[in-house]
Amino acid sequence: MLTALHDKPCKYANGDYLNLLSVLNKQDYARLHNYPIVVASRLADPTLHNMWNKVGWILKTFEDYPNADWFFWVDSDTMVIDVNFVLPWNRFKGKDLVIWGNETRLALGDGRRGINSGVMLIRNSAWAKDFFEQVAELGRIAEPGLENVLMEELTSPEYRYDPGLRDQNAITYLLKRDATVNMPHTQLVNRQYCLNCYWRDLLELGTLTSDDTRVHFINHFSGCQMCTQQNKDDNYGECEAEFRKSYAFAVDQFSVALARKAPRNVTHHAAVASSVYCVKHPAAPECAEAVKAFEAYERDGARDAQAKYAVKG
Repeated sequence: MLTALHDKPCKYANGDYLNLLSVLNKQDYARLHNYPIVVASRLADPTLHNMWNKVGWILKTFEDYPNADWFFWVDSDTMVIDVNFVLPWNRFKGKDLVIWGNETRLALGDGRRGINSGVMLIRNSAWAKDFFEQVAELGRIAEPGLENVLMEELTSPEYRYDPGLRDQNAITYLLKRDATVNMPHTQLVNRQYCLNCYWRDLLELGTLTSDDTRVHFINHFSGCQMCTQQNKDDNYGECEAEFRKSYAFAVDQFSVALARKAPRNVTHHAAVASSVYCVKHPAAPECAEAVKAFEAYERDGARDAQAKYAVKG
């Protein structure tokens, strides 16, 4: 499991706190389902900036985890809300990229509604590595040059080029341009389980709970800029409220599901305690346990070392 945060502190006062909630949510899901997890907060590749850092970390993970079968990318503006849902890995036989998508809009070259790259399942395969290397090459082209390239395929009359979609535009471009090569490796998911639900859809539905017809696996707050308190639809306050609500909804499930799991390890506590938000707010409820546990580890570890190496006589 893999996610990444901005490599600089947020401008919005609550931004780092909201990022912390996102990290805790994903760490809990990974712990529940026994997935190793990488939470990145720096650039993996200096040539891939801002949101292109996602692609840099995906490529780095290929190198760092050569024995993994799959990589599970999840954007930081998401919350796992059906924490007990297990991805149906057996249904992805012969596929290397599983992503939410609409086949008709993808074929038209709609960078916004053809796919959504906020959540992706990526097989550790030669095709997938090559595909994301091609995405990275596009990410190294500065605007407006990149727009000039991508608009050769992003030709849907309903799509107006949005440079903020970055890797999503590039993935759409490659899937459409080389469809005969790439689409046989790709599985689009849009029914049965919501790989990444759109938060406003669930708000209008009036429930976060899954039912017999649809699994609400991950709630995606696309369009909400948690670090800057901005939203293209001018409804940021509503967005943040739903983000916090989704976190609390998941915590209630984790409190039951994780009751018999081993306690959090020191690596988790160190990551939380050293987060930007917890350094500033060590007594906050989301931070206190990790801060105290890591302080105890450092104190007891130092004491043990002192006793072991003390000069006697």
